Amino acid sequence: MCQFTVYVDGHDDENIVAESVIKAVVKSDYISLLDASGNVTKVPNARITKVDTIMTELILETVR
Repeated sequence: MCQFTVYVDGHDDENIVAESVIKAVVKSDYISLLDASGNVTKVPNARITKVDTIMTELILETVR
């Protein structure tokens, strides 16, 4: 199973919003991220710009 590291607005360590993410759900005003431990992280006003299964990265961009 792929577990993603999720970045928002950049690809640096300080831009990591969640790790070990196994599920991402797009809602109207946020993206909900579920990690392998069952924790949920909500990223408001974001959209998915890239999913890389080889590097196990999910890149988000905030929308203003």
